[in-house]
Amino acid sequence: MMLITSDSGLTVIYVGMLGMFFLAIAIVGFVIIYKKRLLKQQMKLQEQKIIHQQQLLQSAVKIQDDERKRFAADLHDEIGGGISTVILNVERIKKQHSNQPEIVSQSQKVRLQLDDLLKKVREISYNIMPPTLEDFGLHEAVSDLCYTISESSTMTIDYEWTGDEKRLNFSQELALYRIIQEILTNIIKHSEATHIEIMIKNTTENFNISLIDNGKGFNTETIQKGAGLRNIKDRALIIGAELFISGVIGEGTKIHLNLNK
Repeated sequence: MMLITSDSGLTVIYVGMLGMFFLAIAIVGFVIIYKKRLLKQQMKLQEQKIIHQQQLLQSAVKIQDDERKRFAADLHDEIGGGISTVILNVERIKKQHSNQPEIVSQSQKVRLQLDDLLKKVREISYNIMPPTLEDFGLHEAVSDLCYTISESSTMTIDYEWTGDEKRLNFSQELALYRIIQEILTNIIKHSEATHIEIMIKNTTENFNISLIDNGKGFNTETIQKGAGLRNIKDRALIIGAELFISGVIGEGTKIHLNLNK
């Protein structure tokens, strides 16, 4: 009887230990599943946060771009048109008083000043919202931008577009144009560069932009605080593009952007 009792006791102990082992496994499994679910929920929340952030940025930038487009049109049509009317009036006065050299001379001076003002108004209007972008696409707009910068400064720009010339949708093209424009503006203002290379490659799967300058470079820690860089990153985020910026003091700057189609 004592042997049977001992065996029964050992059996109970073994069964209890086995039960505790399976219970421990169940608890560990539950914890693992719980952590996976929690991580999945956190990732989902993060994705929703990014999407929400993109939507907010997209709305803000769209409002800004619409306002720029309206302002550029008003500037070109209303202000530019008004200056053109004044120029015609000056020419009429000059003809009416062609026998008075002093009035003719003053009229000519006013005409030259108005011509210069009209040119500046049209340049500002073009920079705010280039009609070339809407009419002919990003390739032509960037080409015009590079030509304008080269003509108005000592900086040389090598611009190359390879691959398909099929257009992206206008919102993407506008965002990419603003990114390139902002980068070039920052280079002109801060880099002391004399040469820039711009390479754009448009394939069926990706749209890639590379900008390389021979300027003084920058400290990657301090450059993160700039408003210009923030604008560039915001526009890249809106269209879902990846942006890579690297710079070494004394060795220039390299900027790469990749957009998956």
